[in-house]
Amino acid sequence: MIDSNNLATVKSMLDRETVLALISHLGYSVNRSGMFKLRPEERTPSCSVDRHGKIKDFGSGWRGDIFDLLQDYYGLSFQEAFEYVATCLGVYHASA
Repeated sequence: MIDSNNLATVKSMLDRETVLALISHLGYSVNRSGMFKLRPEERTPSCSVDRHGKIKDFGSGWRGDIFDLLQDYYGLSFQEAFEYVATCLGVYHASA
């Protein structure tokens, strides 16, 4: 179960730089202007992250946050997406 305080803490940390770091951690190549290819068939990067951490793919029209990306492109549940992001940010520690 997601603790609402932890969720608020994690969401407050998701600015542009943090989301780009998470995207890079997922294996996407982020260029100097913060653009990246979400779809492998792209010739040029068409995704960007705004200052609030929202992701937009101008090629397909997809938009969302890092949780949506993990759910839509990796098949994770919201709980799994939250745990991944929170763990990367050092906020979540699975209990034994």
